[in-house]
Formats: sequence, C-alpha cells, structure tokens
Amino acid sequence: MTDCTNCGDHIEGNTARCPNCGASQETPLVTDGGERAADEKYCTECGELIKEDAEICPECGVRQQSSGETSSDQVVAGVLAIVVGFVGAHKFYQGNIKYGVLYLCFFWTGIPALLGLVEGILMLVADEAEYEEKYADGSIFGEF
Repeated sequence: MTDCTNCGDHIEGNTARCPNCGASQETPLVTDGGERAADEKYCTECGELIKEDAEICPECGVRQQSSGETSSDQVVAGVLAIVVGFVGAHKFYQGNIKYGVLYLCFFWTGIPALLGLVEGILMLVADEAEYEEKYADGSIFGEF
C-alpha cells in the first residue's frame, strides 16, 4: 500500500491512477496554477485537472462519477433484492453464495422476502461509499 501523490488516499503500489481522485501515479502532478484548487479534481481517465462538478472531462470526453452517484451494481443489487430477494437473487449477484443458498432454503417462511425488501431499499438510498462498506459483500449481518 502507498499513498496517492495528490489526495493522500491509500492505494495499491502498482496502481497507475488513483481511483479516488484520478491523479496519475506515474508522473508528478504539474498544473499551471501550482496547487489544485478546492473545487477541482483530476480526470479518472487522463489525469487532466478539471472542475469538481464536471460530468465529462473536456480533454478526453470520459464521464466522471460524482461522489454521491450510485453505481450500476448498486442499483441492480437493490432492484434484485426488492423484486426477487425472497430467493436471494441479490446475494448471488453480489457473489455471496452462502447467503444466497440460505435465502433459498428459507424462502418459504417469508423472512427472506422481508429481508430482501429492507435490504433493497437500504441499498438504493445508500451513497456509493456506504453501499461498498455495508452491502457490497452481500451481508447486513457481518461475517457468516
């Protein structure tokens, strides 16, 4: 583990670009104005300095994901949990086979349906960081 040269976030040592701020780790950061302003960030694709609220990088045209935006995996998992959560479809989708099988074994009780509904709603209203921390492993119960 090493720290990003721009934002200081912990990243893997062989990472070419910081997943948090998009800064290149291979070349030193050089900007026209010296330091990066508070309302600026680096493009996650090309590393160009852009406005913090920019949706698309003007240099390379790649769409930037904002901090409050939900990922497509989060939306899919949330919808699966609400619609077919009673059979553990969202658990299988998230790669948590143990809980998926557990949901399948007890679907007839109705408990997995209730848990799926609650989990789906919580997944859809969570921001991306909260989703990754709490639900990306497919478990609201911790380790199984």
